[in-house]
Amino acid sequence: MILRPEEIDKIHRELQTALEQLRYDEAGVLAESLSSSRVARVLREAPREAVLPFLLAGERRRAGRILGQLPPDFAAEILEATDRPGGSALLAAIPPDHAVDILQVLPDDVRDELLRNVDSAFRSDVETLSQHPAGSAGAHMTSRFLSVSLENSVGQTLDAIRSAPPELERSSYIYVTNGDEKPVGVVSLRDLLRFPQTTSLARAMNPTVVAVHVDDDAADAARLLRNRRFTMLPVLDSDGRIAGVITFDDAIDILSDDVAAQLAGMNAGSPEESFFTPPFSAVRMRLPWMAANILLNLGAVAVITGFEETIAAVAILAAFLPMITDMGGNVVIQSLSVAIRSIALGEVRLRDFWRAIRKELTIGLVNGLALGSIFTVVAFLWQRNAMIGAIAGVALGVNVLVAGVIGGTIPFLIKKLGRDPAMMTGPILTTITDITGVSIYLGLSTAFLLA
Repeated sequence: MILRPEEIDKIHRELQTALEQLRYDEAGVLAESLSSSRVARVLREAPREAVLPFLLAGERRRAGRILGQLPPDFAAEILEATDRPGGSALLAAIPPDHAVDILQVLPDDVRDELLRNVDSAFRSDVETLSQHPAGSAGAHMTSRFLSVSLENSVGQTLDAIRSAPPELERSSYIYVTNGDEKPVGVVSLRDLLRFPQTTSLARAMNPTVVAVHVDDDAADAARLLRNRRFTMLPVLDSDGRIAGVITFDDAIDILSDDVAAQLAGMNAGSPEESFFTPPFSAVRMRLPWMAANILLNLGAVAVITGFEETIAAVAILAAFLPMITDMGGNVVIQSLSVAIRSIALGEVRLRDFWRAIRKELTIGLVNGLALGSIFTVVAFLWQRNAMIGAIAGVALGVNVLVAGVIGGTIPFLIKKLGRDPAMMTGPILTTITDITGVSIYLGLSTAFLLA
């Protein structure tokens, strides 16, 4: 069946309506024409009381894939609301790497009960993934992949693929291992079909294996997979054996979460907070930073206080302060967003630092000149004072230049130190540009208006 985008949107709306009216049989039929991620998007907007009955009414494996696409907090709520045998059945249908994220949100007693009723292979997968640090390649890999010994022939390998479970027989790559079970090559099904069945794997395989280790950063692994155009990437344990693989779907999820976390951190949010986070938990995540931000802003207050006599002598200067500080904040967020996004997507490397400075200097000079000129004219027409207009325009123009350079280059310096670029959040940089803008503006005013 081939569906056009408009037909998919129509089915999406019909599924929403069916769930709102609690027509689960019809909803199940409609959901068959949509991907698991699309159905999960519908469930996020559906009435809460409709989600669990809808999932239980369908095939468990499909329900698990859908549940794995929901935010962990939301999925945990559903599992907790299900009777324990039913919850275990749903849990066992979720891909293990997604199940780990959901289980971490559940209360310990509920988690233990659910795991007690799943098969040992699934429980072992979950326990293995849970041992790896959050954000590592090992925490996001799946332990289901195809590997064969180097001693096998092409025909024996094809027989092994035919005997594999359905989810494995469609694997893009088959990894070739030596006597120590370490990867020595990789071969695709297409490559296998090109050789006679009696051909040894040593001749059919590609001896170059690109891999990552379990402790490597998951986002870096996902970018490697995307940049190399692979469909999966092997993850090696400390002994050099394949512990699992990161699939293309895993990479998409990892990069999406990484960009979202970068943006959340950039604006002083917590990447762990979602729409489903309880209010008081959200307060605990937000309040400490906002309280600390009060102390940060005392820097700007101190600068303004230092120019108290200037403001008292020319009171109208205070009217232009918000424009200068706000413009600097806007510019720094713009350049910061571009820099963090480019780093997160792997578009730039640390060696591009000087290129970033040159780019932001050029943009800052042009924007600063244009915006400063506009503000000069506005300030002059408002006050009919050429000196005040010139000072305001120059201060705004210089602040735009400084803000652009700071926002566009600081993430590179933070990355160079081996830290997350999002730690230099937007509010911190806007405070810096506030202090810079106020200092330039009131300093020029003091020098030229009170001289």
